[in-house]
Amino acid sequence: MRASFDDYRAMEQDVALDDIDAAEGRRLTMPVLALWGSAGLPSRLPTLEIWRAYADDVTGAEIPECGHFIPEEQPDALLGHLRSFLAHEASR
Repeated sequence: MRASFDDYRAMEQDVALDDIDAAEGRRLTMPVLALWGSAGLPSRLPTLEIWRAYADDVTGAEIPECGHFIPEEQPDALLGHLRSFLAHEASR
């Protein structure tokens, strides 16, 4: 729990650093897998488009019947997406 709370406490500084990187043209060059739950806030946002503003190679999917905690709520769906993503990347 401490690490999770630390992540939230660092959010303002983290976002500021992300904005600096974006303004200076720095982008993520590694493949990015974005997953989100159908019941969470990202389901109401253009999640893939947001990530594509920061990264060159983005894939992703909405996990049905899932909220914020994908590993706890839909572990099999998560595992399926991870296996597919990692197998694809390993074959490159």
